Amino acid sequence: MESSSLPPDQYLLDLPELQGRDRPTFANFIPGENTEVLAVLCGMAAGRGPKFLYIYGPRGAGLTHLLEAFLPGSTESDFRVPLYQPGVAKYAVDDIETLDEGYSRELLQLQNAVYGDPDARLVCAGRFPPKELPLPEGVKNRLLGGPCYFVAPLNEEDRFRELSRQAALRGILLTPDMTQWMSRHLPRDMRSLTRIMDVANQIALHSKRRVTLQIIREAVKVSGVEEKDPEL
Repeated sequence: MESSSLPPDQYLLDLPELQGRDRPTFANFIPGENTEVLAVLCGMAAGRGPKFLYIYGPRGAGLTHLLEAFLPGSTESDFRVPLYQPGVAKYAVDDIETLDEGYSRELLQLQNAVYGDPDARLVCAGRFPPKELPLPEGVKNRLLGGPCYFVAPLNEEDRFRELSRQAALRGILLTPDMTQWMSRHLPRDMRSLTRIMDVANQIALHSKRRVTLQIIREAVKVSGVEEKDPEL
């Protein structure tokens, strides 16, 4: 029977080194149905197109990936509400439906500052359409002042094509039995699936074995990603 040679915590400690090999970019975002919004974001990153863009969709659709690609080198913690700085051309705010009253005021101030700066661009992301956001009308009106796009999650074919690409970067060959089990038992968002690939890779490296379905199942337990009900 296969077994790992390191305690679970050690695999998690080694994850950042592996995850850094495949940072979010526009090039490695699989657009699926989202080719138009991807083109708009690429233009904004180059200083072209609208000043404001709002993107929304379910968790796992790739919103944070797009923000990190728009602002290379950033992390999720950078996307609360940044302060406007003259000379800085690109800003992004994530999860705007979670902003409290204070952050909402700061966002409106940022929107107004960006509006007055001919070179500045602001991309916001959230879970709901603008009119359904629990935010002040002034903030929502600014959001509606630019294009708004729903970011559709990848369908299963595109999702596993991308996962196979990421697995190959880690030296992992996903076999049909692996993808069938993952499709049935694991969440659909790429962040969770990629995390499982990272942990599986660590287990295989430290135990000097190739990644198998059994190792993937072990990686699920170590990673903290919850299995879904296969009947759902």
